[in-house]
Amino acid sequence: MSRPSDPSPPSLTTTSYAVLAQLAVHPWSTYELARQRVRYFRYVWPRAESAIYREVKRLAAMELVTAKREYVGKRPRTLYSITEAGRQTLREWLATPVSPFAMDFEAMIRLFIAPLGTKEQIIATLEQVRDDAQEMLRFGGAVKQEFLDGRAVLQDQVYIRAHAVDFFISLLTTVDGWAERTLAEIQGWKDLSPDGKNDRGLQLMAQLSAPAPAPGEHTERTLVPPPTQRRRRSSGQKNTE
Repeated sequence: MSRPSDPSPPSLTTTSYAVLAQLAVHPWSTYELARQRVRYFRYVWPRAESAIYREVKRLAAMELVTAKREYVGKRPRTLYSITEAGRQTLREWLATPVSPFAMDFEAMIRLFIAPLGTKEQIIATLEQVRDDAQEMLRFGGAVKQEFLDGRAVLQDQVYIRAHAVDFFISLLTTVDGWAERTLAEIQGWKDLSPDGKNDRGLQLMAQLSAPAPAPGEHTERTLVPPPTQRRRRSSGQKNTE
């Protein structure tokens, strides 16, 4: 006896919306989608390329995008475009609250547990963070120059893309500067023990330009993240893979 089909559509994920967002500004093949993801979305929503390939096919099955077979010379390719239903889905998603800010930064976990390892290990981690940030800054500079030269693929989107490039370059500049400062501090240590270092740590804390809480604002012995960081996603975004 066959089971009745589920009338509700499959739930969309943030990856779904990221793919729809790319197709909303330009039709792409799966190869081009992955390439554009590497340029932009990879750094704010990292997912394997295979996930992008699966997702665009799923969106086509849901009729949120269309697939058109064409040829470049003798080589076939499938070009995906967003449908009106896909655009409407994106418009509805844009009306929902944005997810809280979050980072996927393995180096910070390694820094937290650095005393379990060696000074050389944490220095190697920080050097890699610095080198990666500097490499990405060079890439960001090249992307910026593409737009300034008028040869970017999405040149007509420069009024929006400029703010995205601003974010990436500002963030990477911050990461680069932080890595350099932290390296300079830790390289001057004899070891990773707290001996003679906590007073310096408090001095660094006092120099940070974060707003101080108002009197009586925080009474908990251990602070918890603000409510904005505990905000739940809308029902259509629970699964974010």
